[in-house]
Amino acid sequence: MDTSESRSASEVSAGSVRPRRRWAVEEKVRIVLETLEPGVSVPVVARRHCVNANQLFIWRRQYQRRELRTDPSAEPKVRLLPVQVELPAAPASVTHVPEEACPEPAGCMQIQFCGGAHVKVWGSIDEKVLRTLIRELLRPC
Repeated sequence: MDTSESRSASEVSAGSVRPRRRWAVEEKVRIVLETLEPGVSVPVVARRHCVNANQLFIWRRQYQRRELRTDPSAEPKVRLLPVQVELPAAPASVTHVPEEACPEPAGCMQIQFCGGAHVKVWGSIDEKVLRTLIRELLRPC
């Protein structure tokens, strides 16, 4: 017997429906940062904070895309560098860039990836920008 049809409208009270929880951006960021620690299980963190694990994974993606920010003006400005990406026709060996090809004050770097792709970067190289560049280039298409 299906009990859902046998209930009358008076038996289902408005209090039985849980209202949707609204999370402050600060709370979301705090919970997401917990999940980014090494060895931490996202479902365990989700249960601890009474959040659905799928929702927490969505927040993590939003955080990684920089959509979960409390104050966008507080984030330091990133200066982009000129980058040239070359994909060789055939697998090439790792090449060494001679020191005379890279003037000392400006900075020059060549990174060889598996599969033969390499990146050359000229100018002053910021560690955060370089890390972001490499992470994006290693992402699957």
